Amino acid sequence: MVNGYVKGGQIGFARELFDEMPERNAVSWSTMITAYAGVGMFTEALDAFNEMQVAGVEPNHAGVVGALCACGFLGSLDQGKWIHTFVERNGMELDRILGTALIDMYAKCGCIDNADQVFEEMIEKDVFAYTAMISGFSNHGQSEKAIEMFARMEEEGVKPNEVTFICILSACGRLGLVELGKHLFESMGRVYGIEPGVEHYGCLVDLLSRAGLIDEAQSLIREMRIEPDSYVLGALLNACRVHGEVEVGKDIVESLVEMGLDHSGVHVLLSNMYASSFRWEDVRKVRREMDENKVRKLPGCSMIEVDGVACEFVAGDQSHPCMDKIILTVKSMDKQLKSFGDDNCLNHLSNL
Repeated sequence: MVNGYVKGGQIGFARELFDEMPERNAVSWSTMITAYAGVGMFTEALDAFNEMQVAGVEPNHAGVVGALCACGFLGSLDQGKWIHTFVERNGMELDRILGTALIDMYAKCGCIDNADQVFEEMIEKDVFAYTAMISGFSNHGQSEKAIEMFARMEEEGVKPNEVTFICILSACGRLGLVELGKHLFESMGRVYGIEPGVEHYGCLVDLLSRAGLIDEAQSLIREMRIEPDSYVLGALLNACRVHGEVEVGKDIVESLVEMGLDHSGVHVLLSNMYASSFRWEDVRKVRREMDENKVRKLPGCSMIEVDGVACEFVAGDQSHPCMDKIILTVKSMDKQLKSFGDDNCLNHLSNL
């Protein structure tokens, strides 16, 4: 019944029924862990995994995979490493699912070398394991290795999927490999029978835009078989900011407004574009329009791990109970830094 509620998306009812169970085994615990991870309740997934340990129930394959997924999204590296040690200590088979979960966790937690080590230890490697490594290398500034991994994947006869192409096109974008990126994009349909989606077009637009090929990027957008979204147009808009194409950027923003995709980041980009061109009246106009339309810039957010617990910080947040002490400590640090000639520490302290 717990599994039935989970499949129906009723996680709350599933937990209530789970709590009423007189006995809970590894299967029922794993069902809850996987359910939490599947709907993005990663903290609850790890809490359930820890409760399982306290209850003296040994995690099974599914429970471990669900917990690793949660560790990756929360950046809980310490707990992820503990789970990896548990896997090795208990002789759990490093199959394709478990191996990929470990690779993904390490990559998301910033330990790409650990991810690579797990990958090499896997006996069988499928498209998901390869894609996790390609994504990890690309996201950690090792795009050359991402491209090498893609070539190795093709040599091994493993067919890439839609996500693989998103990752490898992103790697090409970071390296500025325009011709390779265009070749890979074209090979999606010709070689692998994969119809490019909006994400793939977005990657190619980003690649062309980074290379300063604004006209070619615009032509690609006009020729798209599907309607461009905010990511596609946003990539071109950012390129307009970098290369000073203010009027093109203005047209893109107008298109986004018509599509109802004018979130705060779009207006901020346009404002920054005007500022770079010293068009201060236009900057003020954009800010006024944001105020009139109640468009608010989303605050910046950071996350760190402290004693195995993921902590999130949002710019401007004053909810911490020790906020007064925190501000005093920061001011004290600023005073010490200023004594060494550094005046930049508290540029934004007034916003706290």
